Amino acid sequence: MNDQNRKLAVIVFTDIVGFTKLTSQDQQKASDLLDTQRKEFSYLVKSFQGKWVKEMGDGLILTFDTINKAVRCCVKMQQKAKTIENLNLRIGMHLGEILEKENDIIGDDVNIAARIEPFSAPGGIAISNKINDALLREPDFKTKYLGKPKLKGVGQSVEVYCIVSHDLPATDLSKVSAKLEKKFNPIYAAIGVSLLLIPLVYFFFFGASKVESVAILYMKVRGNEDMSYIEAITEDLIFDLSSATRGLLRVSETASVKKYKSNELEYKDLAKALGVNFIFESSIQPDGSGYNLRCRLVEAQSGEDRFINKWFIESKNLQSIVGVLAENIIKELDIDKELDQEKTVYDPEAYELYLKAKSLYATSDNYEDSQRSMEMMLESVRSDDNLISAKLSLGQMYYEERKYEEANKLYSSALSKSKSLSDNANLAETLRKQGMLYRKQKDIDTAIEKFNEALSIVKVMNDRNAMAKILNSFGILYYRTNKKEEALQNWLEALKIAEEFDDKLKTAKYLNNLGIWYSSDADYSRSIDYYQKSLNIKEELGDRNIGKTLNNIGELYFKMGDYENSLSYYDKSLILKSKLNDIQGSNSSIINKAKIHFYNLKYDEVINEIKDSRKLSKDSRKDRFEISRNKFMGMAYFHKNEFDSTLFYLDNVNEVYKDYPIQSLEILPYLSLANLKVGKVDLSNMFIEKFKKILEEEDPNDKEAVLIYWMAHKMYDANKNEKMASEYLESAYLELKSNSKDIKNKKDRVLYLDAPLHKNIISAWGK
Repeated sequence: MNDQNRKLAVIVFTDIVGFTKLTSQDQQKASDLLDTQRKEFSYLVKSFQGKWVKEMGDGLILTFDTINKAVRCCVKMQQKAKTIENLNLRIGMHLGEILEKENDIIGDDVNIAARIEPFSAPGGIAISNKINDALLREPDFKTKYLGKPKLKGVGQSVEVYCIVSHDLPATDLSKVSAKLEKKFNPIYAAIGVSLLLIPLVYFFFFGASKVESVAILYMKVRGNEDMSYIEAITEDLIFDLSSATRGLLRVSETASVKKYKSNELEYKDLAKALGVNFIFESSIQPDGSGYNLRCRLVEAQSGEDRFINKWFIESKNLQSIVGVLAENIIKELDIDKELDQEKTVYDPEAYELYLKAKSLYATSDNYEDSQRSMEMMLESVRSDDNLISAKLSLGQMYYEERKYEEANKLYSSALSKSKSLSDNANLAETLRKQGMLYRKQKDIDTAIEKFNEALSIVKVMNDRNAMAKILNSFGILYYRTNKKEEALQNWLEALKIAEEFDDKLKTAKYLNNLGIWYSSDADYSRSIDYYQKSLNIKEELGDRNIGKTLNNIGELYFKMGDYENSLSYYDKSLILKSKLNDIQGSNSSIINKAKIHFYNLKYDEVINEIKDSRKLSKDSRKDRFEISRNKFMGMAYFHKNEFDSTLFYLDNVNEVYKDYPIQSLEILPYLSLANLKVGKVDLSNMFIEKFKKILEEEDPNDKEAVLIYWMAHKMYDANKNEKMASEYLESAYLELKSNSKDIKNKKDRVLYLDAPLHKNIISAWGK
């Protein structure tokens, strides 16, 4: 760093007392308050020649060249704040050396200033001994000595004072004891799932190269297999710890950790796979009236323990486990967060039932267990209205079961309770889930409204990880509603945050999304570039979910007409999914292979692939892939001149498609032609009329349009309708050429037009 950027300055940190609660109660009022703060204080800071460095949530960072200007400006700010509703400030200041870096400042003394601010009374000003020494020469200022606390992460000896003149309140140390150095006591841990961890200061790791990261492994239950449900506590710990640390600690998502639930990888390999520095593991064992709880935090590279702790937890306090473990991690990694002592206490039986229901639903492989878990979760909700986690879990169950009305009722209840408990983390997550629900129900405006509300809350919380999650949800919504530019911007912003926190798993996920976006834009070269970047990260991490990206690359090569490469990637995907016993994923890859063979005019291969897919399914009647199987089987048999088999399979598909007319366009020419071949002219004509009627009302899907027009050409040609046959041949040719023109890269365009089906269309048109 250039020494010219290094200087001595007064560093000021501010924080709005009660802002978190205000946000949960009235987001608009909270947002307006920030605007008011900016408007009223910016001119004051400027008038005292101060520098407005930046805003962090509701907090400010300011610098001044002299102590006199800094102190007098802060006094004026407190006097002004008294006239503004809800603007109740804490202010802390320190004199020290800073490094100016773009729109930020870094250095040890910045750290000290941030840690002094919590010692201010609401409406008051806390200062370091260096500021106090200067004020001794100012007769109109009086100060009060608060003590010589040991500030975490600070090597210097710092004494703290507060200003008691100018109508400023003195600090009551009894009300800030939680901010003083203290030994760990489980009392400070949450008795409850929702930790409601409230930031007492806005502290960033100034000058730190990267944010620390940890993977919370699933809790092991020892001594009683019937109590395996307790491991579900892990998911609450992941959510609460991530919400609490708000960007100061990166916590691996539940979905990522779940993949390695039963895995016996070495710590170093596991950390690499999850992209983290630390591994946290815990175990619980029944013991009389309670449980023996053990936990361990391991530095992954060295394999050394940062701590090993154990406690006895009474059975009625099962819910306190989340708080106990979170406190240990926060304390050991020196994360600048304090636990709120005012916790919601849940009914022990309701909480235990919630864990049992959650565990049963996650492991259920049949309808009966799934329904039983939902009944148990509903009973938990009814037993304790404050148990927000149970409401969100049950809402998600209903969502997955397509019981959208029931899901919305649960989310609305969770929303109301989150507000009343000032639980902003769950409030934001509930709003995000509501947004996803409304998107599913095609109520796009309301979905956007919910996502925006969630985003405004996490911005105030300064929870960048949650921001990325919501931005990704925005991206999905906009992509599926064909607002592609909006989707792109949201995914790019989500990617930026993931890279900022060195979150490789999320980075890979968002790169994959960008690959999808550019594929839909026919920019295949750029799409492959993004897919490959995603693939490289997943391979580096040893990510077992790599098959999804391989599938996407296979689909991209299919769009390009490069069937050889497409099959290669689908094969790679299939191998990985088979190893993981991923039945659905394997089926998806096999069906995709069948599609490639079909467009490559290799119909025996299509049939063989479908037979392989069917072998994987226990009950094809309940299998979502069965429609695709029957479709490709029917169409393949037609081209093999086995028309009875064509009708057998496609009649089944047509029955399913009766409520989805646009999807039936692909099979109707085949049904007409097959019926004509077996002498059922009336049926053949009926399918022609049905085809005509649908096309008059709707356009075919872009993906299938070329094939649909080509087969319509063959259908009318077989019925000696030269005019219509010619028109549909032209439509197939023009659609083909239009698609090729959309392809950005010339080499890709040539490859697309050289695909076997496409060559047949071009040849027929040329005649």
